[in-house]
Amino acid sequence: MLKPDKNDPMKVRRALAFFVSVYAFLMLPNLLVAYQVLAGADIGLLQAILTYVGILASGPIGAYLYAAHKNGNTECKRDP
Repeated sequence: MLKPDKNDPMKVRRALAFFVSVYAFLMLPNLLVAYQVLAGADIGLLQAILTYVGILASGPIGAYLYAAHKNGNTECKRDP
């Protein structure tokens, strides 16, 4: 499980946003195409699933971007 790191407060959000974006934008569309080709699933249902997951994926990605903006992108700042 991902645990918060005191030196990197964005670690959990960054990892969650990365995994969600990989699943929602790379794996799921290919999986839905396979469902349609192999099982003959209804196109309308597959479009609804893709839209639903795309909307859900925007949550963690948006939370990461909001936190990065709110923190002033402190992860790029280095202490001397």
